[in-house]
Amino acid sequence: MFNAKEIGQRVRVLRMRRGITLESLAEQLHCSRSHISQAERGVRSYSIDLLIDIAAFFDVSLDYLILGKPAVDGQTRRELLQIVQELLTIANQ
Repeated sequence: MFNAKEIGQRVRVLRMRRGITLESLAEQLHCSRSHISQAERGVRSYSIDLLIDIAAFFDVSLDYLILGKPAVDGQTRRELLQIVQELLTIANQ
């Protein structure tokens, strides 16, 4: 279920882990500091376009941002793709 407060908390955690200020994130996403602040608190919702930009900025999936499904980082994603390729090679022999 869509929960604006939980989405905001996930964005806040991502931002804090990177040591990024509200001002800096807002500037990167081309929106106001107030918008990001309100959305992190769940007072305001993110638009789907802004969620896409946030997911790209933090290199996380929309599933993680919206639903809280565990994030898969870039390195893990590459390793999984390599394993899939190896399995396909084995299956085609």
